[in-house]
Amino acid sequence: MATGQVQTVEGTETVTLGDGRTLAYAQYGDPDGTPVVFCHGLPGSRVQGSLLGDAASEHGVRVLAPDRPGIGRSADAGVRPLADWADDVAALADTAGLDDYAVAGFSAGGPHALACAACTPERVTRCVVASGSPPPALASELDGFVRAATGVGRFSAHLVRPLAWLFCRQVADATRFTDVVGDPRDGDLADPRLGETGRVLLSDARECVRNGPRGVATEFAALGRDWGFDLGHVPVPTRVVHGAFDQTVPVSVAQQVADTVPGAELTVHENAGHYLVLTDHADDLVSWLADG
Repeated sequence: MATGQVQTVEGTETVTLGDGRTLAYAQYGDPDGTPVVFCHGLPGSRVQGSLLGDAASEHGVRVLAPDRPGIGRSADAGVRPLADWADDVAALADTAGLDDYAVAGFSAGGPHALACAACTPERVTRCVVASGSPPPALASELDGFVRAATGVGRFSAHLVRPLAWLFCRQVADATRFTDVVGDPRDGDLADPRLGETGRVLLSDARECVRNGPRGVATEFAALGRDWGFDLGHVPVPTRVVHGAFDQTVPVSVAQQVADTVPGAELTVHENAGHYLVLTDHADDLVSWLADG
């Protein structure tokens, strides 16, 4: 459970959890709207939730976007089962006065959204997984760097630290977002990463690594290990959304996740890569969540 009062510093709000940790988050959209907790990707932070802001305002949705432990302004929690994230989100919701809420996760945030749906189904109304990272059994389908980091992380968060350090260094040296993720490829050619969206995503990546490699290494370790819940036991209405041209997480991963989560709906955007699902199809994601 969260304790104490909500504190706001430079647009970022923080709550103190029952174990004394600080959880930071930002809010976007309609403050009186349908609540949705957004789980950011990697790199990512609470800043990434701003990409849903316009759609959230239009559809009457209140987006709460927390930093995960060790990321951005949230305190580190050490290596723990990914399922524990559901308790942090429930505590945040308690502080915000929410009985129930939808969840959405992008990329590495996808498994975290599923964790909420699986572990606190009495509170989660709907779940969206956008360009979601794969379960450990499918990690071999990822591209090289992420595959290596999650693979090493399965055995030791300490051993993944050198890769996390390189990751942080790449972000720190970047002058544009394509320096972090590479030039746009097929399906992401329309992604405005050299414009305002690119500046938001670069700022988001920098906020992700503000505490150095430890939190990043912990994220990779959590993704590579047993998640602590079964995809086959997710009772919440779930929608899996992916780009057909995604070269970071292949669409085959989305198909297998949708096949495993009971009753999950799969939407594949034919001309989208990894990021376009979030940047160009935010309205589609938010409107579905609002209907819950």
